[in-house]
Amino acid sequence: MNINCEMARDLLPMFKDKCLSPSSDKALREHLKTCPACRRYLHEYRARQKDDILEPAGDFSEIARRMRNHRTVTELAVGLSIAALVTYGVLKTIKRENV
Repeated sequence: MNINCEMARDLLPMFKDKCLSPSSDKALREHLKTCPACRRYLHEYRARQKDDILEPAGDFSEIARRMRNHRTVTELAVGLSIAALVTYGVLKTIKRENV
């Protein structure tokens, strides 16, 4: 199977993820052997992928701090609610036994 440059560039993401069928993989490898432009494109594509993974989109420390604070407040509220329900249950039980 012969492929052109446009087809080769469309296949590169699947090639990188090793998701191509054996015949497509072979055809793309053959094309890359003979096409310096597509080899360069593959090299640049891989470099862009590394940059996207290695560089975070921003500083999330403030968001992480706020999430920890929110979780602490939520845990405290749930704990107090449970304590109030248990206390209410105990008091109801004691009142019933005294009647």
